Amino acid sequence: MIRRLPKKLLYALYLSLITVALLEIGIRLSGYSEHHICDPIYMPFASAQEEIPYVHKPNLSHARARGLAIINTDSLGLRSMNVGERYGTHQDNEYRIALVGDSVTFGEGVGRTEDTFAQVLEETLNRKQSASRVKVFNFGASAYSVQVMAATLRHRMLEVEPDLVLMAIIPTDFNLSRTPSVDAWGYLTDNKLSGFLPGDSSIRLALRKIHTLYLLRDIIYPLTDRSRSAEDILSAGDVPDSYSFLKEFKETAEQHKLAYAVVLLPSLKSQFGNIPAQLRLDGVSFVDLSTLRAQFRPEQFQASRFDTHPSATVHRRIGESLAEYILQNHLMTNQH
Repeated sequence: MIRRLPKKLLYALYLSLITVALLEIGIRLSGYSEHHICDPIYMPFASAQEEIPYVHKPNLSHARARGLAIINTDSLGLRSMNVGERYGTHQDNEYRIALVGDSVTFGEGVGRTEDTFAQVLEETLNRKQSASRVKVFNFGASAYSVQVMAATLRHRMLEVEPDLVLMAIIPTDFNLSRTPSVDAWGYLTDNKLSGFLPGDSSIRLALRKIHTLYLLRDIIYPLTDRSRSAEDILSAGDVPDSYSFLKEFKETAEQHKLAYAVVLLPSLKSQFGNIPAQLRLDGVSFVDLSTLRAQFRPEQFQASRFDTHPSATVHRRIGESLAEYILQNHLMTNQH
């Protein structure tokens, strides 16, 4: 005969279930988890998966990316205005810019592709001069580190025959462990709360539908991560070892006789410390746009209440500022 549970235990169980349900409802209504949720838009990069764990799937149409962005991708898997767009060989009247970065460069938090700084850059350059038709290729992807960016130049960006290659970074990108992997379904997985599950487990799909887990991950992981972050190193006035990948980017560009620059992007919560001075010391071409942060109040800077990625307004300012740098230092010089 099955014994009944004690009333106090039964009451505690019911109360726990009701609390969890109410918490889930509250998180959904608040919109906290929305910028984490996306469609399965990623896939492994088969050619060099150890160096580039994932890229975006090609030919996506109106897919939902992280940060409430609705995206199309071209035939290369790059965020694009046009679905499945293909590119021929480099024409004489073209000026091609290949840009790599993390979620900021990709444009998380920016719903429309035309508002991302990559697209603003292309539009501004084409509006301010007519001698060359400028095309910007956005190789940015969520959580790419400087190591993955340097590998992207070697394995992907050269394919589009660029005239100028750019590595756009924020201080967090110096953390090499920040780049997750991709599971069998096409989602990114950092295994912070689901490391005990195989990558092809269908349970992962079910867990993604529980919005409370996104909150728990954001609370628990910072408390358990005791490693020294790149932000700590930079704030102490030191240069992280991963800085070497900026020099690798420079060396690869010069090896292929390409113009290049490292772009220091504005960030809401962290600063570059002595990175600009080190770049000058090493003779690495760069443009410092991190100072644009001071032009915006925090509520103007961030994409939404719970998303600290730059807003569309900040993206426009970045794109216009970067266009001025390229006009003066690269594009107009080539035309002359």
